[in-house]
Amino acid sequence: MNAGRPTGRRPTGRREVLVGVCSGLSAALAGCLGDGESDEPVRETPLDPSIGGAPMFQYDLANTGSVADVTGPAEPTERWTFDAGGSVRSSPAVVDGTVYVGGGNTLYAVDAVDGERLWSFETRGRIHSSPAVVDGTVYVGTRGDRLYAIDTADGTDRWAFETNGSIDASPTVADGVVYAASRATEGQVYAVDAADGTERWAFGTDYRVISSPAISHGAVYVGGWDSAVYAINLTDGTERWRVGTERPVLSAPAVGDAVYIGGNDGRTYALDPDSGVERWRFETGSITTTPAIGDAVYVGGDDGGLYALDPETGAERWRVDTESAVMTAPTVAEAVYVGIGDGGVASFEAGSGDDRWRFETGDAVRAAPTVVAGAVYVGDEGGRLYAIGASD
Repeated sequence: MNAGRPTGRRPTGRREVLVGVCSGLSAALAGCLGDGESDEPVRETPLDPSIGGAPMFQYDLANTGSVADVTGPAEPTERWTFDAGGSVRSSPAVVDGTVYVGGGNTLYAVDAVDGERLWSFETRGRIHSSPAVVDGTVYVGTRGDRLYAIDTADGTDRWAFETNGSIDASPTVADGVVYAASRATEGQVYAVDAADGTERWAFGTDYRVISSPAISHGAVYVGGWDSAVYAINLTDGTERWRVGTERPVLSAPAVGDAVYIGGNDGRTYALDPDSGVERWRFETGSITTTPAIGDAVYVGGDDGGLYALDPETGAERWRVDTESAVMTAPTVAEAVYVGIGDGGVASFEAGSGDDRWRFETGDAVRAAPTVVAGAVYVGDEGGRLYAIGASD
């Protein structure tokens, strides 16, 4: 276990941070702490607080990417778009009628019904991680070496935690602890107190981590750029096991009866959660996205293939050619939804892989679509957040 150099920080308000740190517009644009004032909200509360069910990356602690009893749109109709002002690399979280998403170096809270901005929060560095929303707080990491806790009610910051490098991985929040990882040359996985932003433990890897932590079986599971998959004990940050691969593991794990994870070596692995023993492997193209677990294990590859694999044996059930690199984790509701590299979202029948529909966006989609209450929320590289669903 390696504590590294990061330390927890006390909560700081945005006005306090800015005073004495930035002097003049040029300093602000040069990348000082960057926690600017939020714009005045259009409205204080969302129109329909009942819309929700997607609090964090891939829906849950285990990154399963699967949501029960939720149906997406039968036909892809654009409901609204929102200009996020910068590329959207994070999957939207949808809680209590609000869509939380990062665009450029700003976190937005947007009304799920009509796309009106509720509030925005400027961060130090761009946002590539997906927000996690738990107990009235949004947690998000940035490429400015910060993990933020932000009040969902008004977008004010509660605390900021300094890491040893950029955070691309999405935070996972469980039992009052935020688990996050850094892509610094000396990679770190952190456990941070959700209430006050103090460090509980940190675990050092041999190289960068952009894999979003999965929590299950009393462990934190991550993939490493050092060509390894790790299981870290949840309570004290000690290593439970480490499994080497032939190339870096940029994919995040999805955990069910096994730990399912893809590697740049073109393989999807199923590992025993307790021991790390390999149960099976399946050869595909290079995989940088997270598998999803439903009745099958669904995984997308850089070869343009979307695969459905048997969870027990790894046998291929079906494969479809999306005709472009699959750049996002699949999302499993009543169907399988995935973002594709040539700009769009595609939906396939979960049991057969039959094509249901495709929706074109203006630019590439690099973050998993979120399916909630009959709608799909997804962002693209052009800085647009889309709500796709039946028109009212």
